[in-house]
Amino acid sequence: MSRHHEYDVLVQNCFICLYSTQIMEHTGFVLTKFATALVSVLHSTSCLNILLYVFDKLSSLMRSPPASKKIQLSEMKPIEKTLDILRYLNNLDPLGQQQNPLKVMEVGWSFLCNITAHCPECCIQFCESGGVEIVLACYQSHRETFAEALPILFGAFGNVVEVDDLQSR
Repeated sequence: MSRHHEYDVLVQNCFICLYSTQIMEHTGFVLTKFATALVSVLHSTSCLNILLYVFDKLSSLMRSPPASKKIQLSEMKPIEKTLDILRYLNNLDPLGQQQNPLKVMEVGWSFLCNITAHCPECCIQFCESGGVEIVLACYQSHRETFAEALPILFGAFGNVVEVDDLQSR
């Protein structure tokens, strides 16, 4: 087993243990720490399996917190990093990969949809980071193979449209 793979497995197992204890539900402090740790991993890995896991957990964590928690997390630039990753994955050949990047993209879009929901500040970050252009590029590249995920793909776009200040853009 390669050293890189061992590190990825170790990180993944640590997060599984943390998440499975469900301590996050009992305290906002731990929730914030866990989300912060996930964003740190997001910024430091290119392993598709780890990205899939991190996006899945971030998506779950961003379903129901108040906008203030989303804004606090957004200061670590997960929206920008996620869009960079999606831009990169959009240009990969899914058949030439060990792990299908389309699944990672789907879960990444789910995270973006959840973090931008009811949070105009996150919608602004999404737009300023080229999110709308990436939505359109992913749609054009994968409209056939990504059919099931189209509602998720356009979810963040829909959240942006709901923000009055962004409608004219």
